[in-house]
Amino acid sequence: MTIETMDELRAKVIEILKDNVDDPQMLESIDPDDDLSSLGINSMTFIKLVIATEMEFGVAWNDEDLDFRNFSTINQIMNYISLNQGQE
Repeated sequence: MTIETMDELRAKVIEILKDNVDDPQMLESIDPDDDLSSLGINSMTFIKLVIATEMEFGVAWNDEDLDFRNFSTINQIMNYISLNQGQE
């Protein structure tokens, strides 16, 4: 999937997060720079997010990038997708 705007990308990332967090309603009040660990995202949830973004956006995650601390906010996830989309 090719994303045309950052708003569209943000909405899609939030949808993916909603499918993978314990309390999806908390995403309605979170800032794109807030730490996602406050939503209960842990290493297992992170792996699910990695797979979902690969499937949804055609993003190939580099092994050295697979560290939750590098993608702990919505904006960090969006930036990675924007820079790496379609580079499988």
